[in-house]
Amino acid sequence: MYPAFTPQTDFSTNEAPRTSERRVVGRMLSRWDDLRGDRDFPSRADLERGGTGELNSNYFLIAVHDSEFDDEVIGSGPAFRDALRIDPVGKRVVFIVPASTEKGLSFCRTAARLKKPIADVGSFTNAHGEEILYRSIMLLLSDDQQNINYMLGAFSFKQVT
Repeated sequence: MYPAFTPQTDFSTNEAPRTSERRVVGRMLSRWDDLRGDRDFPSRADLERGGTGELNSNYFLIAVHDSEFDDEVIGSGPAFRDALRIDPVGKRVVFIVPASTEKGLSFCRTAARLKKPIADVGSFTNAHGEEILYRSIMLLLSDDQQNINYMLGAFSFKQVT
């Protein structure tokens, strides 16, 4: 299973800061940092071995393909599903991740291109017409320390009432 986060920090280097952040995004960033050790990125095997701990309900996992239009959600915790009000697993990111369509796919692919975690906050209207406020982060996984082949997301939300 895979998780989610929320940091407020500068990612100008590949060094992720240690944090006592209470938010999901900050906690997931710390978990990702622990999984990667002294490497730039953890691998998917590291994630599968180490897990996401108490953040299982807040994660989503994206398989990165040659085209950003083919990237797909391959894992999701209940928080992401509940916010979207659909099961995103097996669906392409362009149709699922709120920031992907509103920001021209920049959120996910910018993280992969820069090879740096990227946090995002915003709002979207889900499949049932509910307005959702969210915080998320995209964290990168690489099986060869050169190519990003998965993105681990952390996600928390609040429905606007």
